[in-house]
Amino acid sequence: MKKFILAMVLCVASMGAFAQKTPHAVGVYLGGNIDLAYQYHFNNKNFVDATLGYFAFDGFSASATYNWNIQEWSDWTPNFATWKLWGGVGAGLGLFQEAFVLGPVGQLGFGFTLKAAPVTIGINYRPMVTLAFSGDKHFHANGFYNGGLSVVYRF
Repeated sequence: MKKFILAMVLCVASMGAFAQKTPHAVGVYLGGNIDLAYQYHFNNKNFVDATLGYFAFDGFSASATYNWNIQEWSDWTPNFATWKLWGGVGAGLGLFQEAFVLGPVGQLGFGFTLKAAPVTIGINYRPMVTLAFSGDKHFHANGFYNGGLSVVYRF
C-alpha cells in the first residue's frame, strides 16, 4: 500500500513538470459596456479578444479585436506581477435602440498579470463607434465612451 501511495504521489507531482500554459483565456469587462470575453493568445506578443455583452446599457454587441502587447515591465514589481500595455483594432456589431449597428472597435489597456496566478487585471479604453441601420442611417457615438475594468483568467 505504501508503494502504491508513493507511486501516486510521484505521478501527480510529475504532472506539474509537463503542464503547459494554454493560449486560452476568459474574462469580463466592466464599464461603459458589460462584456464577457474570450481571448486566444498566439504568442507573448499577439492575441485575439472576442467579446459579447450589453452595449451602452441599451442594447447588445459582439466584437473582435486583434491586439498587440506593446510593452511589458517585469521589473517594476518583480515578486508581485508583470505590468503590460496592450492595444488593438477590430470590428463590432450589435443591436442598439432597435437598430442593427456595425462599426470599428479599438482597445487600449494597461494592467498587470499576477506572478502567483494566471490572472490579468487592467483598465481599458474600448471605443466602438457604430453606424446604425434603421429607418434612417446615422452614427452612434455612445460606445466612444467605453472604458472600465477588466479581469481575465488564462488557462
